[in-house]
Amino acid sequence: MKFYYVRRFERDLDELWEELKRKIEEEGLLIVGERIPVSIVERDDGIVADYHVLFICDREVVAELVKLDPNIGALMPCTAFGYVREDGVYVGVGLPSVAWRIAGEEVVELMKPMEEKLKRIIDSL
Repeated sequence: MKFYYVRRFERDLDELWEELKRKIEEEGLLIVGERIPVSIVERDDGIVADYHVLFICDREVVAELVKLDPNIGALMPCTAFGYVREDGVYVGVGLPSVAWRIAGEEVVELMKPMEEKLKRIIDSL
């Protein structure tokens, strides 16, 4: 089971990244941080460049999660990511329904609507 949802694009990463951030905010989600942790990584199957990470939260979902367990912050926030490979630009999101399964089924159910919203945003780019 994959813990992420990713799509390949044939567009400029910086342009896609700005569009992604705009659409996330239009959906009422909070961007709580952004980083470019590595500029280039060599792998056996090629190079990954310009690795971007975006940290995303939903106030209402966070409130419900904290009601379940005040230590839920150990799993927050949700993440989006983007990078460049030789065959295109990739943008995706982590899937909380998979990655957060350790916190229990109730948490997974609370995260599913946000996960679906993030996947729709990626598909709309």
